[in-house]
Formats: sequence, structure tokens, C-alpha cells
Amino acid sequence: MIISLQGYSQNNFLGKPGFMTIPTADWKDAHELGFSYGYIPKEYSPDIFIVGEPARVDVYSVRVAFTSFMEVNFGIFYRPELSDEIGVGDRQLDFRFRLLKEKEYWPAIVLGWSPPGSRAPFMSHDYIVATKNFQSNVGKFQLSLGYGSPYVLYRNAGDDNEFWKSLRFIKKREFFNNHYLTGIYGGLSYEPLSFLGASLEYNTSTINAGIYAKLWDEHIMLQAYTFEGKELAFNINLQFSLNFLPRSLRRYEKK
Repeated sequence: MIISLQGYSQNNFLGKPGFMTIPTADWKDAHELGFSYGYIPKEYSPDIFIVGEPARVDVYSVRVAFTSFMEVNFGIFYRPELSDEIGVGDRQLDFRFRLLKEKEYWPAIVLGWSPPGSRAPFMSHDYIVATKNFQSNVGKFQLSLGYGSPYVLYRNAGDDNEFWKSLRFIKKREFFNNHYLTGIYGGLSYEPLSFLGASLEYNTSTINAGIYAKLWDEHIMLQAYTFEGKELAFNINLQFSLNFLPRSLRRYEKK
């Protein structure tokens, strides 16, 4: 028998709830603060970042859940091999909005949005995704299906017009040659043990597979995966609940 289950904590290379490179609609009811580091090999960096020559990418990000329905994620994409030319690297700000909480017969639904004016518009994450968790006699499963917008709301940094007048929609594949999260994407995760799992995903550009481990009561997640079975990548995530009691109340609870 399969029943609905909530509580997965797998995160992607950006530190957001997701598989290896795709976002999901997974959502913790407790407000969370997360820090992450992700490594993308240079052979596959063009599939995601589409800027200049291929180069290894180190992704540093911070995620904060301000409310029960909104999260904010900020990431820096550092390229050590090109640091003399581009400095720290591109920056990206995006939001997650919880449209529907997961129920027994309904999936969770989340909307992702990257505001215009980002320093990395090719990384724009404008998507909608549905995620369903299941529990069976052989372990836990999670299934996600989403759609990434093929367009990005773009503003040229050198445009002297008023901010809103300088905005325009640009097709990502034509302007940035970007195939990442443009169209239908999805993935499946399987967790035979409470601390160990495996994932398979299609991010509209590549098919990836990997394994992950959850440590220290799910505060730490380690993940290793492969792009199309050719190159290895990994990410490390730290996450903590912001719903903690004042020190005086915590002391009282221990008595």
C-alpha cells in the first residue's frame, strides 16, 4: 500500500528543495535557513550557465523561508579558472511561492520566480512544479513534474530608460542559447533508508542520476551525481529551523 508522505529534505545544487539540478515543490512547514555549496564540472557548465568558455563553477547560496508561503534564495556562481577576468562571478536572486500544500490525494505546488534586473538572467528560474511524496513497504518515493518558462523578463544594464520601460521578454533559447529549465522537466527520488536515497532527473537539457545522504537529523545533506553518466558533480547543504523557542522556554521544557 502507498500513502501520502511529507518531509523530504533533498536539495539541489542551488540549495533549494530539489533533486540534482531541478527544483521541486517540497516544502518544510518550519521556517528554514539554509547554506549550500555546489560543484559543477566545466564540461557541463555551459548546459546550465551559458556564459563564455566552459569553466568549473562553484555555487554558493543562502536560502531563507520568511513565511509559510515564501522563500528567498541568493546564489553566487564563482568560476575559479576565470576569476581574473570576471571577479566574484554572477549573482542570482529568486523567490519560491507555495501555491498548494501537499494533501493525501493532491501534490504540493510551488511557483518559482526570478525578478528582472538579475546579474545572471540566463539562470532565471521561472517555473511551476508539482511534487508528491509516497510511503510504501519498500521505502519512500518522491515524484516531481514541472514546467520552466522559455522566456525571461530581461533588462539591459546599459539601458538609460526608466526601469519598467526597459524591460522586455526574451526567448531564452534564442538569446542565451539556454536549454536548462525551458519546458517540461521532472524527476523521481527513492529513499530505502531514512538517511540514504537515490534520484533520477531530466532538467530539459541533461539526464542525471545520483545518491544522497542525510546526516545530523537532516541538518546536513551530502549529494553526489553524474551528468549523463559522464562527469561527476556534488553539493553540500546545511539547513536549520528558525522556529526555535526563547532560551528561557527551552530551559523550562527540559525540566
